[in-house]
Amino acid sequence: MNQAQEQIVRGNNSRDQGICRVIGALSLLAALVLAAGAVKSSAQTTDQHKRKVPVIDKITPSGGSGQLAFIGAVKSVDLKGSVLQVTGARDGNDEYFPFKKSVRVSTSDGKYATLDNVKLGWNVLLYYEEKDNGPSIKEIVILGPPKPPAPAPPKSAPPPPPS
Repeated sequence: MNQAQEQIVRGNNSRDQGICRVIGALSLLAALVLAAGAVKSSAQTTDQHKRKVPVIDKITPSGGSGQLAFIGAVKSVDLKGSVLQVTGARDGNDEYFPFKKSVRVSTSDGKYATLDNVKLGWNVLLYYEEKDNGPSIKEIVILGPPKPPAPAPPKSAPPPPPS
């Protein structure tokens, strides 16, 4: 084989190696993109249980789902009778909500909780549906303990008697 033929053979060989490198790099890039997409979708599925707590003025019936919300302070919890009594934050009226033992309970930051975490006096947000036989709680969101009352301003000493 002469020198010209060797360069052509080496040239073709190096061109094939270059193409293989490009294909390998593209394959690696595609694998990274797919892995990043899988990580993103798994992160989204783990955060789906978190709920944003609406501002009190924005609690209204949602579109066509029939789900309503009620916010207030827990007045009593009857675990045997499965009834929750809540004093409304807006009007101060007591409302009774029956619930199932399997009702979903969570904290305001989206962490799971149990019915044992629902304490007297604590503020809660109830998501419920209105049915023929009354409201049915779908989820209880524990907002936290009641805010302590503002301290009374210090009393000033009475003026000294006139001399």
